[in-house]
Amino acid sequence: MKNATESIEEDQKHNNTRKMYQTVNQFKKGYQNKFSIIRNKKRELAMNTKEKAEIWKEYFDELLNTEEPRELIKKGNKEIGEVEVEELSIEDVKKAIRNLKNNKVAETDGIHPELIK
Repeated sequence: MKNATESIEEDQKHNNTRKMYQTVNQFKKGYQNKFSIIRNKKRELAMNTKEKAEIWKEYFDELLNTEEPRELIKKGNKEIGEVEVEELSIEDVKKAIRNLKNNKVAETDGIHPELIK
């Protein structure tokens, strides 16, 4: 507890407010017990690691190993689900960049929003 309060004071002295508030919020919430219990198809609780792994395996097998999706229903010469998209202007792109939030995780391209800004 003493080390944590000293860490908070150091963060405050060095204007590291983000880290300071993160530490303070951890103490406000206290210990959060995390349960990792899931239910199987019969709605029975599974707490054993092997049982949970088997349940997840079955779930993803069903989710990802389905038969081919039905063909899209065609309406005229467009497929249902197709959307016409207007061309983007430079102003649209600039507005989107201005609206990017800071301190967020990089997307799949590995570029953080601050670098784009």
